[in-house]
Amino acid sequence: MENLLTLIILLAVLAGLAALVKGFLSRRSPTLGEFPYQKKAYLLTEAERSFYKVLRRVAGDELHVFAKVRLADLVWLPKGTKHRQAHLNRVLSKHVDFVLCHRQTVAPVLVVELDDSSHESSRRQERDAFVNQVLRTTGLPLLRVPAKRAYVPNELAELIRKEIEPRAISLDKGRSVG
Repeated sequence: MENLLTLIILLAVLAGLAALVKGFLSRRSPTLGEFPYQKKAYLLTEAERSFYKVLRRVAGDELHVFAKVRLADLVWLPKGTKHRQAHLNRVLSKHVDFVLCHRQTVAPVLVVELDDSSHESSRRQERDAFVNQVLRTTGLPLLRVPAKRAYVPNELAELIRKEIEPRAISLDKGRSVG
């Protein structure tokens, strides 16, 4: 009888140990099957690509042009910020269309948003207002450009100049590019 009780206790302990190991292993490497991800055909929409080409031309040798930058990569929160994680969560999934950065330091100098018809929805307007406020709070200038079929580089250069310090860059002027 005593051997049977010992055997039952031993089996129970082994079963518990097996359950713990299984739980530990399942947390370390979830078995979700094959990955369902597929590569997108392009990073930018046709309208964004058209604008990107003009923006790169206008930026010249003084600025780098980065596309689809996460808002969380442009801002930071000091330690001790009240509700820090909640504030971080609000910027983590948002991105901006383009960021112009100083070529030598790669410091952001201007955010450029290409506003197409999707920016007319109330949900998108709330998102835009939030992004506007975040960037305004950090002091990073924001330029909103309406999407169109073609852009005149010298007009775009002038809009950019008005938003950033004139000594920061020298922009290329030119004819219409689309």
